[in-house]
Amino acid sequence: MKSPITGKEMTVCQETRTANYRGERYDYTAHYYLCDDSGERFTTTASDTEDMEQVYRQYRERHGIPSPEDIKAIRMKYRVSAAKMSRILGFGANQYRLYEAGEMPSLSNARLITLIAEKDNFEKLKTLEEDSRSSRE
Repeated sequence: MKSPITGKEMTVCQETRTANYRGERYDYTAHYYLCDDSGERFTTTASDTEDMEQVYRQYRERHGIPSPEDIKAIRMKYRVSAAKMSRILGFGANQYRLYEAGEMPSLSNARLITLIAEKDNFEKLKTLEEDSRSSRE
């Protein structure tokens, strides 16, 4: 990447930093470009995203939160739409789809998603949702 100040190629650097996420501290390796002439540091959207992904992965691991891929696989296992899965779990209409797209679930929602990986738990929640829907009609 060229420096926006001098137009010269910049040095790629990395350093360990700490980020706070949901009230917890996580160390990650930050990537940036250094303009050797001015001493200014620059990042790209891609490097910023990758840096934060490190934090999100650590948070998911620490709390046993399934990855977006795992969340999608659970839904696909039961052959239901993301909207239907949201209804079964009692989430907002688009919430499950957002989790599949990478949004971080709350710990309580992550636990529900983890529980429905077991077919018996899924069937119980599905029956509850169907009974609730029938009583509203």
